[in-house]
Amino acid sequence: MKNRTIKALSPVIVSCVSLTMLLSACGSSSNSSSPSPAAATTPASPAATTASSVPAATELKPYEITWYLPQSVFPDAKLVQDAMSKITKEKINATLNIQLVDWGTYDQKMQAIAASGEKADLIFTSNWTNDYLQNVNKGAFLDITDLLPKYGQDILKQVPPAAWDAAKVKGKLYGIINTQVLARTPGLLMNKTTLDKYGYKADQFKTLADLTPFFEKVKASEPDKYPFSLKGDTDVMGNYGSAIGLEYFSQKNPGVVRIDDASSKVVNLYETKEFTAFLKQMREWYSKGIIRKDAATIKDTNSDELAGKYVSSTFTVINPDSAANQAQRFGGGDAANVAAIEFSKPYMSTGSIIATMTAISRTSKDPARAMMFYNLMYSNAELFNLMSYGIEGRHYTKVSDDLIKKMDNAGYWVDSGWEYGNMFNSFRTSATQPKWFPAGPDKNAAAIPSKILGFSFDPSNVKSELAQTASVVDEFYAGLITGIADPDTTLPAMNAKLKKAGLDNILADMQKQIDAWKASK
Repeated sequence: MKNRTIKALSPVIVSCVSLTMLLSACGSSSNSSSPSPAAATTPASPAATTASSVPAATELKPYEITWYLPQSVFPDAKLVQDAMSKITKEKINATLNIQLVDWGTYDQKMQAIAASGEKADLIFTSNWTNDYLQNVNKGAFLDITDLLPKYGQDILKQVPPAAWDAAKVKGKLYGIINTQVLARTPGLLMNKTTLDKYGYKADQFKTLADLTPFFEKVKASEPDKYPFSLKGDTDVMGNYGSAIGLEYFSQKNPGVVRIDDASSKVVNLYETKEFTAFLKQMREWYSKGIIRKDAATIKDTNSDELAGKYVSSTFTVINPDSAANQAQRFGGGDAANVAAIEFSKPYMSTGSIIATMTAISRTSKDPARAMMFYNLMYSNAELFNLMSYGIEGRHYTKVSDDLIKKMDNAGYWVDSGWEYGNMFNSFRTSATQPKWFPAGPDKNAAAIPSKILGFSFDPSNVKSELAQTASVVDEFYAGLITGIADPDTTLPAMNAKLKKAGLDNILADMQKQIDAWKASK
């Protein structure tokens, strides 16, 4: 899920052409979902990309844009926001109030804001936190189908046209796709020094089972280190599902399809042999001390990762910039000391595209201004890099035109370009980090496209059942994925509760919708 990166505007168009051809080959479509969410009034449609209608800043009243996204909290955040506001004040007569909410509490915080009606303009949303479809169905997000082409011309230039189908809900758009690699390559990041120490190479590991002997040696010889990073709320299927041949729809919906199944039959994740085998592997690792004993309940591994206490990352998405971005956590600060392990080829699905989006809240007092600002996050590299890395001379120094070095004790360093705007604008943070062009387009071109790319499940017919099954998933999930719970005894109990909660109705409704969607192609 977490990718970041580089400053390169001109290659973006070529990147988009490459991805558009790939996506078009899969066929276009629009997703389903949502009763009657709130709508923002403005003319046009995403397909009709007319000239920008952004008025001059002097014609606009002052406005403060409130933007929520999950992130660590930094002491210099206000300083950086003020520097960003100087740009936005000049461009669109708006200042910024950026609310960085701790990763562990973000979902809960956003639910509270949606329920209270508190004023918000831009909100990070995805299929793994602050769920996109659930929020659309609650009416929490505005319909931006007409607003985007009016004030988001630079966004439209840099997101492949066919990708928007993955974000549509009943033909309408409620979220802006953040530009990044749109395919997922499941894998892990590993400390290379530790691999070398025990005589291993990254390309030796093809499966999770292959890692067990290495992790056992780390556990036996280095008691101050954790071999593998994992916690109870990890989105396993989002970052690893394609490696076991399964495509999921959202973290708490048990319905999945097998990637190689031409019929796209919907099955219960917790009854598949693939996921059961995965859970047994986690159980083995937990029993051997490879997974820490408090993994199911721990909320934050950031401090231990940054302190170098983990030899391996959790399940993650491998991108061209992954080693550079995670060097502090798994390479002792050196990107060359981070080894990437890939378990399967890149896979492109609706889920991988909607994994990072930004929505405009129904409580926004000026949706047009919110869209104007977000358009700047695609077109203005200075603004994007302020958000990512802070202020030159205070938080980083320039090594070359697009290469920077973090300063010691920097009071700001978000470095999460995958969360917002166009990450192709990003500086590089390591000389070993490749430029996004052609690395990004190459990654997408190598992707296996989902057989149901563009389909999204409309949960409106089974809302009650989904709420009840989500409660069951919450009850068992953390213990199962961290290995604390024995799948041989826990899965039967869980599946019995899922069935009682109405899972069969959910699977039947999902199947009906997929069949109808495929028939319409």
